[in-house]
Amino acid sequence: MKFAAQENLVPGTSFREKVENLRKFGYEGVELRGDGLASRVDEIRSTLNETGITATCICGGFKFGLLFPQKEDRLQSREEIKQLLSLAAEVGAKDGVIVVPIFGSPQLPDLTPWKTPLEMEEELLVEQLGELAEYAGQQGTKVILEPLNRYETHYINRLEQAVHICERVKSQHMTILADFFHMSIEESDIASSIRKASDWIGYVHLADSNRLLPGLGHTDFRSGFAALKESGYKGWMSLECGVPGDPAETLAASRRFMASQL
Repeated sequence: MKFAAQENLVPGTSFREKVENLRKFGYEGVELRGDGLASRVDEIRSTLNETGITATCICGGFKFGLLFPQKEDRLQSREEIKQLLSLAAEVGAKDGVIVVPIFGSPQLPDLTPWKTPLEMEEELLVEQLGELAEYAGQQGTKVILEPLNRYETHYINRLEQAVHICERVKSQHMTILADFFHMSIEESDIASSIRKASDWIGYVHLADSNRLLPGLGHTDFRSGFAALKESGYKGWMSLECGVPGDPAETLAASRRFMASQL
């Protein structure tokens, strides 16, 4: 398993400085922000080539409207995700793009007894993810489906729910994201949930129980990491969390803590 961090968490006045600091703190990869990414491709590629740090995937930067009622919003979401999948290929972020279908409450109408909003959401999502996964395969990247906790979205809160969607889409160009913070809220047993979903886990986010750096809360990372290792996971584990204090000290300290949990 390899450690990375989202670029916005790292100190530095330029992308190059951030990446050089990441390497200094002991990390091997950087997770890219999708906002404004197209204008930074040359800078990112040259920096990564010269530093040896790897781009892991892309987070954010598109309209989270795959499950909005307006056709135009859904189309915009798909097109923006496709653009990011293309950019992921350009910068070597082979794990692809993290996709959250929707934040907040349902936007679709209740059409029972024909279909409930959740039933319609599933059908819409499966259809669109099939299209996006096919496009991802053409680019040599992947779609990463992320479950979020119940306070951020009403839909897809647990790994098993994401697995269900993946099994319906049936694409090798699609994976799911296991986020330790969201799992600490939604999963009754993080390690057990990881083992059950292991065939589909393709990316991992790290944050402690208080959504700060690993080692600053009470999440049991050791058992979760063990479950990942037992499942044969060899991919990225990337920080998505708050970074208190002096980042130069706390990011390095958290990296040492995570190594001690392996």
